[in-house]
Amino acid sequence: MSFFNELKRRNVFKVAIAYVVVTWLVLQVADVMIDNIGAPDWLFSSILLVLGIGFPVALVFAWAFELTPEGIKRENEVDRSRSIAPKTGSKIDRAIIAVLTLALGYFAWQHFSVRPDPAGDPATGAAVSVPDAKASSEPSSPLPNDKSIAVLPFENRSQREEDEYFSSGIHDDLLTQLAQINSLRVISRTSVAQFKDTTLAIRDIAKVLGVATILEGGVQRAGNQVRINMQLIDAATDAHLWAQTYDRELTANNIFAIQSEIAGAVTNAMRVTLTPDEQQRISGVPTENMAALDLYFKGRIEMDRRTLPGLESARLRFEEARRLDPGFALAWASEAQAILLLSDSWGSYGEIPREDATALARPLLEEAYRLAPNDAQVLAVYGFLEQDERNIDLALDYYRRSLLINPSSGEVLNWLSIAQMQRGLRRESLATKARMVEADPMSLVVLFSTSVAFVNTPYDDGTRVEKLLDRLEGLDKSYGLAARAQVFRERGRIVEAVRHYYGVLELDPGRSAPRSSLGRILRSLGLVEEALLVDPRMDEFEAAWSRSDGEEVIRLARARHADSPSSRTRYHLMFALAIFSDAPEEAMPLAREVFSEWQNNPVQNFQFLLEMAWVADMLEYPAEAEQWRDIGAAALQNTIEAGFDRSRVETSKFLLAQLDGRKEDAFEAMARAIDLGARMSWIGESRQYATFRDDPQYQALVNRMLDTIASEREQVVAMLCGPDPIVTTWQPAPETCADEPTKSP
Repeated sequence: MSFFNELKRRNVFKVAIAYVVVTWLVLQVADVMIDNIGAPDWLFSSILLVLGIGFPVALVFAWAFELTPEGIKRENEVDRSRSIAPKTGSKIDRAIIAVLTLALGYFAWQHFSVRPDPAGDPATGAAVSVPDAKASSEPSSPLPNDKSIAVLPFENRSQREEDEYFSSGIHDDLLTQLAQINSLRVISRTSVAQFKDTTLAIRDIAKVLGVATILEGGVQRAGNQVRINMQLIDAATDAHLWAQTYDRELTANNIFAIQSEIAGAVTNAMRVTLTPDEQQRISGVPTENMAALDLYFKGRIEMDRRTLPGLESARLRFEEARRLDPGFALAWASEAQAILLLSDSWGSYGEIPREDATALARPLLEEAYRLAPNDAQVLAVYGFLEQDERNIDLALDYYRRSLLINPSSGEVLNWLSIAQMQRGLRRESLATKARMVEADPMSLVVLFSTSVAFVNTPYDDGTRVEKLLDRLEGLDKSYGLAARAQVFRERGRIVEAVRHYYGVLELDPGRSAPRSSLGRILRSLGLVEEALLVDPRMDEFEAAWSRSDGEEVIRLARARHADSPSSRTRYHLMFALAIFSDAPEEAMPLAREVFSEWQNNPVQNFQFLLEMAWVADMLEYPAEAEQWRDIGAAALQNTIEAGFDRSRVETSKFLLAQLDGRKEDAFEAMARAIDLGARMSWIGESRQYATFRDDPQYQALVNRMLDTIASEREQVVAMLCGPDPIVTTWQPAPETCADEPTKSP
């Protein structure tokens, strides 16, 4: 008998097959169980080693021994005529079939259960992991009609907590890739970030975010291996539309390849057809340098926190990333963004002078644009730079180009809405904010800015603003109170605004923006010392203006403008001279300079233009007075037609009617301004309103304004100093609780 036939007769081949099948099943189960019980990494390796050593032992045993009715005997001791090897072979066949059935059941459970157990360690489990494969061409359940998706934060399944940035970076990149597919509606990452480590059911998350599908998964990094598990879930049924596990060597190329495969599989499962441009975008490889990619991922997390130390660290990481890979466009653009956020511009977080920051950022962005002229993030940051340099039309163009590629970016939509408002595109700005809420429904910044922007506009339908405020307050109590305070302020409910601002002060005394807003209200009520205590950043110029100390106002305005000349400081000096100076003629050259800087964007500055028209009219420069009046009036009309009903609009209507000599219209506008929260106790004596000073109707409005201020001041003092103060950890200024608080002029 040949050696091959003898191996068959002794069941060596069948034992080998049975051993391999059983080993595979044992390793799959061990892979999951060891991870779940938190066993050390070496345990799985030990099991693999033992089973590997056992394989040749099992083959030698099958060759040398035979199972007989009397027990196990050496093969050469068994009479061939009494051998039961064929019966033993049949039993092994049945055992193999049974084990294969179990393996098939395990495979189905692992890949199609709603929430599969976390995968094992890729460094030791690669030999037995589920192999890479293309996604199934057909989803396993009916596809939702709504092509909307939320990509939940990925679970960091690595042993090291510091790898959290890595899973977050992959999540951010994959979400960005999906967002660049125009057929999909993708929720922005700031909203899905609210559901990290959530215990909410998939259906509940989808309901909050307003999507039909959820993509979730986990990332495990170990040594030079990475494992990524993904599953796409129909939110209505909890059924899997697609699921896949990826095991790869840890390289930058592999990371982007996996992300591209996931994006392709998700769109395939959702029956979305990609355009050639979209296919090219999701297949791109921004960098092949793993160290540069690591630095970029860490820098993005630090920059997103929007803290001064985080931004400074992010800037250095991006700088090192583009040094390691000079072709990494996103590193160049992100370094530029970090620098812009470190400037002293309004809304930024640092102290780099704006002109210096833009000078540093521009060459970085020029290089990023040269490398990737069609990258959505590069275009967006370029727009941010141009907006910072007051090139609003250029900024709008960059933002629109970016949003054509990635229409779901809440950050870029927010920048666009601000730029549109600056350009006077007020209707468009409100529409963009409505888009922001759809794309980023759980973002604190989006909810705050949108709820405040919608007040007293066509979007204020009686319920929309309140729902936004409730959602915001549920996410962040102090942020929600600050937004609600601002809404009360815009509606003219000053005491309620003050109450809510002090609520923010109690919960989160470190928030500077609410302190500044509260300080301005307190100053308008004559509580100047309390305002200075609330907002220590209020400079001497503002305090002097609140006290109507004309000489000090002019002195400080000159000093500010000499120290940091800008259109803003120039305007303040011009207006201070016009109101307080014995020689107001000095104001006119400054007004001309301000106009030359603002004439390209008059809508944003309509109130200031009308005030400069008053200066020109007072100083008897009729040509400039008429020109500035007409431009300011057109800009004001643009705001009115967009549906904005704010105190600033009404006070500007008062100024315009005063210039035109339309007394009744002026008084009607001022009455409405008081209703909406205008608090200007000096209007009875100011040089600006001298033409109406002796009119009984005007005097009645002045008295109404002063009575309203006195009543609100009294209520605020009672809230702070009464027997049941609204604040428990805040000590008001001594002057606040005195019998006669400091009065604003």
